[in-house]
Amino acid sequence: MWGLIITGFVVLYSAGCSSIPFQSVSYVSVKSVHPEEVRERFSLLVPRKFQLVSTIVFQYDRHYISAIGYIAIDTHQKIFTVVCLNPVGVKLFELSGDADDVECRFALEEFTHHKDFAQAVADDIKRIYFDRIPDSEAEVCKQKYKIVFRQSAGSGTMEYVFAGPDEVLIEKRYYEGDRQLWSVFYYEYRLENGKLYPAGIILRHHQYRYQLVVRLKEIRS
Repeated sequence: MWGLIITGFVVLYSAGCSSIPFQSVSYVSVKSVHPEEVRERFSLLVPRKFQLVSTIVFQYDRHYISAIGYIAIDTHQKIFTVVCLNPVGVKLFELSGDADDVECRFALEEFTHHKDFAQAVADDIKRIYFDRIPDSEAEVCKQKYKIVFRQSAGSGTMEYVFAGPDEVLIEKRYYEGDRQLWSVFYYEYRLENGKLYPAGIILRHHQYRYQLVVRLKEIRS
């Protein structure tokens, strides 16, 4: 879906380095770590309401576009508003939505040619920012350097991977059957006002073969 949107818009630059643009996770042993304590501690550190300014790079095949995103999220109510601008300040689109619906308040014609555009953006926002805490009843698999929580989600299975010195969420991935459809990776957490915000996020949609790279620039709440 995003591939159609990107190729139908303006390609800003050609393919470059595909390496991870954030600091890699420093893995440590989780042998003595209790999974439920990890889940509980992280749940207290995830902000429920926040506003962020981020830069975003959409990558499909060997084409990229960049943008600036202003997003307001309420994870408790599961509502969001997002405004996306190009690097020179031209508004590309503005959307709002909740767990079930999305409203396109504005979008350039290049985007509205694709009828599923608004839903595609909303789905990615929810993948990244909603449901970042595993259920207390989730199945737990403890590995040498990672704790993986696994639970049913929709028609598939969600896995939450915790690791690193601070034992935070580093990956969220979704499967249907044995097929992994998408993953979200979280990097370089920042602590502000007692809450954690990942400074770097990468979403990879394996089914549709696109990637989003999100860099946190400002926390407004």
